[in-house]
Amino acid sequence: MEKFVTLDDVIKFAVDREETAYKLYKRAAELSTSIASRKMFEELAQEEATHKEVFSRIDIEKAEQHKLCTLPESSIAKYLADITFRPDLTFNQILAFALKTEENAYQLYKAAAGMTDDEQLQKVLMNFADVELGHRRRLEAIYEERVLTEG
Repeated sequence: MEKFVTLDDVIKFAVDREETAYKLYKRAAELSTSIASRKMFEELAQEEATHKEVFSRIDIEKAEQHKLCTLPESSIAKYLADITFRPDLTFNQILAFALKTEENAYQLYKAAAGMTDDEQLQKVLMNFADVELGHRRRLEAIYEERVLTEG
């Protein structure tokens, strides 16, 4: 179980999470039979790669100078996906995994924004939270169309 004691811990976790999401969406694009879905997954992959780059450039030393708090250990589990990403996941499994991952990312970035009093970093983290929420909503539409109607 992850323990987030510092903002650096959150950022390292976020970089890893964005890399996993990138791989997930690239794989979903490969498996997608719909041109529209393939395009959407490629766009999601690119967005996750951009997020990883932004997180990688955060000046930890500067960010660590700001007020921090700790997330209660009991709440960390809700930020983690239950399924381990594997290249052999089916399209439906990828959708389910992605939905949970995007919700987890949304919650994580919201919580991380509350860990610092740096207003600029708070805005970046809340922007990422909003983007992840948008990803979840896009995936929900595909899930409803593909999984709930087709089985």
